[in-house]
Amino acid sequence: MATREYILLFDRDCGICSAFGRWVHAVDLRGRIHLRTIQTSRELIKEIPDDRVLEAFHIVSPNGRVTTGGDAVPTLIEALPMGAGLGGILRDSPTLMSRVHAAYGFLTRFRERLLCRVAPGATWAGSAR
Repeated sequence: MATREYILLFDRDCGICSAFGRWVHAVDLRGRIHLRTIQTSRELIKEIPDDRVLEAFHIVSPNGRVTTGGDAVPTLIEALPMGAGLGGILRDSPTLMSRVHAAYGFLTRFRERLLCRVAPGATWAGSAR
């Protein structure tokens, strides 16, 4: 799957995840990040077990490489305007990546406590590209 766009996959039933998707959509000035829900795009991340697929967001890069959770942060940053250099710096630094993973882990630890899951049938107000 070679494309010029990145694909951000997120849990549509998670309020935090949906808000994150809206934020990415707003800051993606070049329109390089295509937002899709995990639930409607399972074929893109077949290698992730069903019981773990909703635990994190996933990024599919233009070359088809899938990264997940904290590992996906540098890829996401690279896709954003002025982010290519920072994404590489993060990826190449074990110290910075350990901090990214710690921050990501902190946020995901509280996901359910923050009433993240929204009611079934609720729709996401973002626009598809």
